[in-house]
Amino acid sequence: MEYNKTETLKRIISEGSSYRSLFFNHPDAIYVMDIEGNHMDANPSFERLSGYKIGELAGVSRDRISPPESETRREQFIKKVLAGISVSEPMAFYHKDGSVKHAQVTYIPITEGQEVVGIYGIAKDVTDKVKIEQELQETQEKYQVLAEHAQDLITTCTTDGTLLYVSPSVYTLLGYEPEEVTGKSFKSYCYPGDYPDPLALSSIGNGCKMRVLHKDGHYIWMETLAKPVAGEKGEVNQIVSISRDITQHKDADRRLRESRQRYKSLFEYNPAAVYSLNLKGEYSAVNSNMVRMLDIARHKLIGQSFLLNLDKSEMNKGEACFELVKQGEPQYYETRVVNSSGRKIEVSVTNVPIIVDKEMVGVYGIVSDITERKEYTERIQELSKQHELILNTVTEGIYGLDADGITMFMNPAAASMFGYEAHEFIGKSSHPIIHHSRADGSYFPKEECPIHMTVLDGHARSVTEDVFWRKDGSSFLVQYQVTPIIDEGQIRGAVVVFNDVTGEREIVRAKETAELAAQAKSEFLSLVSHEIRTPMNGIVGMTELLVGTDLSEEQREYAQIIQESGDALLNILNDILDFSKLESGKMALAYEPFSLRKMLEQVAELFKPRADEKHLEIRFRLNPSIPDYMAGDAMRIRQILVNLVGNALKFTDQGSIDVTVDMIKGGRPEDTVLDFAVEDTGIGIPADKLDQLFQSFSQLHPVINRKYGGTGLGLVISKRLVEIMGGTITVESTEGEGSVFRFAIPAAQVEASGEKSASEFYHDRTRQSDKVAMRILVAEDHPVNRKILQEYLEKLGYQADVCTNGVEAIDAISQNAYDIVLMDIHMPVMDGLKATNLLHRLIPEDRIPPIIAVTGNTKREDKEACLEIGMRDFISKPVMLSELKRVLQQWGPSDEPRLAPN
Repeated sequence: MEYNKTETLKRIISEGSSYRSLFFNHPDAIYVMDIEGNHMDANPSFERLSGYKIGELAGVSRDRISPPESETRREQFIKKVLAGISVSEPMAFYHKDGSVKHAQVTYIPITEGQEVVGIYGIAKDVTDKVKIEQELQETQEKYQVLAEHAQDLITTCTTDGTLLYVSPSVYTLLGYEPEEVTGKSFKSYCYPGDYPDPLALSSIGNGCKMRVLHKDGHYIWMETLAKPVAGEKGEVNQIVSISRDITQHKDADRRLRESRQRYKSLFEYNPAAVYSLNLKGEYSAVNSNMVRMLDIARHKLIGQSFLLNLDKSEMNKGEACFELVKQGEPQYYETRVVNSSGRKIEVSVTNVPIIVDKEMVGVYGIVSDITERKEYTERIQELSKQHELILNTVTEGIYGLDADGITMFMNPAAASMFGYEAHEFIGKSSHPIIHHSRADGSYFPKEECPIHMTVLDGHARSVTEDVFWRKDGSSFLVQYQVTPIIDEGQIRGAVVVFNDVTGEREIVRAKETAELAAQAKSEFLSLVSHEIRTPMNGIVGMTELLVGTDLSEEQREYAQIIQESGDALLNILNDILDFSKLESGKMALAYEPFSLRKMLEQVAELFKPRADEKHLEIRFRLNPSIPDYMAGDAMRIRQILVNLVGNALKFTDQGSIDVTVDMIKGGRPEDTVLDFAVEDTGIGIPADKLDQLFQSFSQLHPVINRKYGGTGLGLVISKRLVEIMGGTITVESTEGEGSVFRFAIPAAQVEASGEKSASEFYHDRTRQSDKVAMRILVAEDHPVNRKILQEYLEKLGYQADVCTNGVEAIDAISQNAYDIVLMDIHMPVMDGLKATNLLHRLIPEDRIPPIIAVTGNTKREDKEACLEIGMRDFISKPVMLSELKRVLQQWGPSDEPRLAPN
C-alpha cells in the first residue's frame, strides 16, 4: 500500500505546470513529504531557508535537522495531517551551518480520492521576528528589574491620578505593600493642597515637592518628576512619575538631634567599655561599662590619666601608642589594666583620633575584655604541650587554628610535609602560607577555603583531594578533615588532620593506565579475531567441501590434515579471545532457563565421532531428580563441559569417559548447586604437576604437549568461568590411571512454567521433513566466503541469488520474495545491520524474510545486536555446513512455529 502511495505522490508532484511555477517562485519554503515524513521535493526557497538541497537530507540524521522537542512535535503534526487535519504551528530547526532558525510551518494533506498520499509543507521564515520578540522580552524584563529594585518610588497613573503601577520601593519609603495602593488615587495620600493636577505635574520642569502620608500616619517630603505617555492615537493616557524622599532636607535639624542622641546611646550602651581622652590623655567621658570594668566612679575617672589604670609593665607601651594616635594614626593593641580591687584584666584597645575641622581635639577609645579568650588560648597551648608526645608519633599532619585563623600548634609530621620548622608556622595565618593557590596556580580566596569556613560556622568538613604548598614552592595532593573546636557553644578554632596522597593518586593513575591497556588489548584481539575468521572461513569451508569430493587416499589424508589443523587453529583463536575477555573482566553472564538434559545430549553428539574413532565409550548420567529446566548461563556451562570432555578425550587412548551430574539442594530454590564430574581412564597427571594445572599457558610435560597439542588455556578458562559464576573446580588424578575433574556452580530451579519461558531462549527444533524448496539470497562481499556459501547450498540441493552489499540486498528483497536471507554483517556501501534496520522501516513486516546474520564476531553482545536490529539468527565464521543446515531447517518454509534464537 505504501509503495502505491509513493508512486501516486510522485505523479502528483510531476503534474501541473501552474503548480510548478507557483512552487518554484514562492518566497516561502514549500516541500513535499511522503506519509513517513521523508522529503520528496522542495522549491528553491527551501534551500535558502534550511541550507540543504533536497537530495542531501536522505543522509542527514534527524537530530542534525530538528531539536528533540521540535522533532517530537513534527511527528505529532504528521499524525494529525495523515488523519486529514491541516496543522500550522511555529517550529525551531537547525540550519545546515548549525544555527537555530524559526519558521511558521503549515502541513496540508495531499489526497488522492479519500486517501492521504503525502503532505505539503509550507515554512515561513520568522527567525527575525522571534529574535525581535525575544529582544523585546529581554528589554521589558530589564526595565521590570530596574523598576522592581529602584530605591526611588516609580508609579504609573491615569490622567485623573488613579495608580496603575507602584514599585516595591513603596514599602521601604511609605510602609505600604504595592497592592495596597494600586487602583487608588495618588492624591488621596498627599497632604491637602500639595498634589497638583496630574497633567500640570508632568509640565513642571524641576519637579513638584509634596508631603505624602506614610502608613504609620506621619508625612514625609517627596520630590516628584513626571512624564506623560501617549497612547496609540497620540493622546496622553498615562503619566509615569519618579518620587524621591527629600525629608532629610526638610528636617535636617531634627535628624541632627537624633544623630547626637544615637551617638550618645551608642557611647553609653555599647557592650564594650568606651571612653574619650583629651590631648593630655585624661578622660573627658566614659560609659557605664568602663566604670564597671575599672570599678571606679565616673566622676573620679573624669580628668584622670588613663595611664594610672594600666599595669605598671604596660605603661610605656600605652604611652607610646597614645603619642602615635595623637599623630593621626589609629592604634589597635592588647594590654593589661588593673581595677580598683587590684584584679588584672587582659584587654584589646582601639584608639582613633577625634578630628574636628581638620584639627585633632582628642582620642576616642574602645576597650574589650579578652581575659577569657587569652586564658582559653593558654589552655589550648597547655593542652598542646601535654599531648605533644602523641602528636609527634602520628604520621598524619595535624595543626590547630584559633578563632582568628592563627596557627596555635603543629606536629612534626605536618611541619615535615610543609618543609617548615614548627616555630615558623605558629602564630601566623596558615592560609596565605600553605593554601593560597589552587592546583592550577590560580588564587584561592580565603573566603572559599573549607578550613576558614569551618572556623567561621563550626561545621566539620572533609575534603578528599586538594593541594597544599611547601616552603620550597612545590605542591602536593592532600586529603584532609577539618573539625571545629567548640567550647560552651562558642567556636574557638579548628583542627586540621591531613595526609599526603600524591603516591595514592599515582597508583590510581597507574591502575587506570593498566585498565586502558587491557581494554586496548581486548579490542585488538577482537579486531584480530574478525580479520582472522574471514580467511579461516575460506580454509575451513573449502577444506570441508574438498573432503566431500572424490579424492585419492593420499589427497584425502592431506585434506583431513588441513581440516584438523584449521579446527585446531579455530579452537586456539577462541581460547585466546575467551582468555582476553576474562582477563579484562568483560566476560558477561546470561542468567536464563535451560534444559540440562538437552545440553548433555548436544555435548555427547559433538564428541561421539571422535570417541568412535578412538574406540572410546562416553557415558552421560544425569540424576533423575534434577528438574527438566534450570536457570543459569547455559552457554558458559556448556563451554566448561566441552573443555573438560575435550581434554579427557584428548588424553585418553583406551577405556571410557564418564560425565555425571548431581544436584545439591539448598534451603531456598536459588541456593541449589549443580555438581558435575568428568572422569577418564587416560594418562593422568603427576602429583607434583597438579598445582600448575590451572595456570595460563602451562605445559605439564613438553613431550606430551607436543604429542597432544593445545594452548594450555582451556582449563584456565574453565576455572575462571566457574569462579565468576560463583562456583569451584577441583581435580583428582593418578598418573597412568586417569583423572576426575569436578566443578560445582549455583543454578536455580525453574518451576514447571519455566518450560515455556525456556523455549524462548533455545531453538532446538529440527525439522524432520524432507528438503523444502526455497528461494535464498546470499549478501556477502568477500568472494571466497560467497563461494563457500554457494557451494554449501548446492551440496544441500539449493540455488541462491547473490549480492555484494547492503544496498543491493535491499533492492533484491524489495523486488523478490525470498524464503531466507544470509546477510554478512561487514560489507561495503552499507553493512548488514544498517540494511536490516532500513528493511524493517521500508517494507511491511509480513514481506520481510528471515534474515540470518553471517558474522566473524563471536561476542555475545555482537550477536545480541543482530537480534535486536531484527535479524532472526546468526552463523559464526568459519561457516560450518552443519550450522548452515540448521538455520535452513530452522527458518526455511514450514507450517511449524518459529522460536527465537539464543
